[in-house]
Amino acid sequence: MTAGRIARLGTFDAERWWRPAGLAELPAAGRDHAAVDAMDELVAAFCAPGDLLVTRRPVAAAVRESLAGCGIEFDHCPLPGAPAVPLERLVPADPRALARVGACAGLDPYAVLDDTVRLAARCGWAGSLPAADVVAEVNSKSWSNELVRRLGLPGAGRVVRSADELAAAVAAVPGVAVVKDPFGVSGRAMLEVRTEGVLRAVLRTVRAQVARGRRVEFVVQPKFAKLRDLSGHVLIEPGGRWRPLGVRVMTNRGFRHLGSAPAEPALVTSLRARGYFDVLGTVAEALARAGYWGPVGVDSMLLRDGSLVPVLEINARRSLGLLALTLDRRTREHGLRCHLWEVTVTAAPGTRIAALAGALRREGLLYQGGARPGVALVSGSGLAAPGGRVHCALMCVPGDVTAMRRRLLGAVIAAGLRPHGAADAA
Repeated sequence: MTAGRIARLGTFDAERWWRPAGLAELPAAGRDHAAVDAMDELVAAFCAPGDLLVTRRPVAAAVRESLAGCGIEFDHCPLPGAPAVPLERLVPADPRALARVGACAGLDPYAVLDDTVRLAARCGWAGSLPAADVVAEVNSKSWSNELVRRLGLPGAGRVVRSADELAAAVAAVPGVAVVKDPFGVSGRAMLEVRTEGVLRAVLRTVRAQVARGRRVEFVVQPKFAKLRDLSGHVLIEPGGRWRPLGVRVMTNRGFRHLGSAPAEPALVTSLRARGYFDVLGTVAEALARAGYWGPVGVDSMLLRDGSLVPVLEINARRSLGLLALTLDRRTREHGLRCHLWEVTVTAAPGTRIAALAGALRREGLLYQGGARPGVALVSGSGLAAPGGRVHCALMCVPGDVTAMRRRLLGAVIAAGLRPHGAADAA
């Protein structure tokens, strides 16, 4: 065993594996499993030198070099396998990978699944992770909604367990209603109900599933008049003690995450005065009582009328907000802050992430560590025609982020890529 060496891996559609069998689903677009599977390389941002990163495919040299510029270096174990299967399930099936993981001092996953707990036990780390059934329970939007109600916080919705209850709950919402799958993530399985026609279509879908033996469980909330999306992060120790990690300002398109920025000092001061961090502490204590420990991200919202919805959802796992906070800590000592931005691009045949790294280098924009601003490529190893997603960390002072985004988009185009949906997302 290598002292201090941690095995890190991630299954980014954890909610899929927490979801109970036989639960009815909302009518929604299908998931892009290939894109989600490719996100596992983002876990590299949590690595310390010597840690072992396990991913489904090799990490491109351009991404590794860019991460090294941020001081992030690691050993790597690529583990190809069946798509849409938890990475933790692939490790025991590969003797070489299992030996490399087992030689580490511990396991730090993106999220805890049944397969994660079994892998930890196989490697001799039984009890090092919270129980998988507890993790699944506290990640349910029904659980977090009940906690909001119990604490008397603003923003509570209504949990419905039949098609008729769903219809009644939507009808009781003034304005637009949002219906949430209790195990939806990042905009998937959330649906705005703006018209009677949409409601009828949803009810038809749900009733057809009930007729096939599925059960109903959704959360219905009003669509809030949002000013800003926030995420507050804490870490809960196995004994129940917790500590705050920070706050990020999130940028979403619809319900889908696009990026995040550091919360400015005035916002943090305002949140503290409103008791926001006390609420985060209360949430952490409730999670600890339920048997969970580990990283937590709490989705929150500032509304246009100035009010605060402190708890919209609870993510008892790692998250892109926590990843950005981790990168932010690496640059803050140099006077820079991390703005994480997901760029979706169209790629011509033969174009790879190295082309973007080269364009950034020619523009003097590739981050090399220290106090000089730049862009770090945090993901994109699988970029190929017809396109894909690249996660970029913009390291700069907050006032310069708009100009750096423009320069980044210029480099994207110079690399022969075509950005689309490039909103003001950092």
